[in-house]
Amino acid sequence: MNEQQQLLSQLNDIHKTSAQAWPAAWGWWLVGLLALAVIVGLFFWWRRQRRFNMPRREAISEMKQIDDKSNDWPSQMNQVLKRAALAYYPRYSLSGLYGQRWTQFMVERVSRSQQPQMAKRLNELQDMLYQPTRPDPTLFNSCQKAALDWLKKARFKHAVSVRETGANNV
Repeated sequence: MNEQQQLLSQLNDIHKTSAQAWPAAWGWWLVGLLALAVIVGLFFWWRRQRRFNMPRREAISEMKQIDDKSNDWPSQMNQVLKRAALAYYPRYSLSGLYGQRWTQFMVERVSRSQQPQMAKRLNELQDMLYQPTRPDPTLFNSCQKAALDWLKKARFKHAVSVRETGANNV
């Protein structure tokens, strides 16, 4: 028993130490830097997307301001759609599009499941562009809805510069 007492007397007392939060271990610094990098990356992505979608938002706002009291509302709607498309596609690819080819261009920019319905509604708008009489005011809401739907659902690409395509200015 004496031997046990001797061994126990050699042990040091247990001291309670408090864990210190600072300075943080290198792993926490790494996690913090990674989180900061993700936040900065998300901010720049959000800002780029917001800038990319600005022409779309402006076109939607303009489209909502068109009313059926004007005799040329189909033409106004079509102009807004063309200006929006010009913000995303090169001018030379859109300059010759009108009528059925213009409608086909717009329809190809939405998902396949929406194409048949979108084609029907956009064709109504295109047909009214070239009517010699005043446009039918009963079709105003469906045409405006078709144009707004196209602006909201179209899959636009980032604008391609002339230098990237190899086209020359004429």
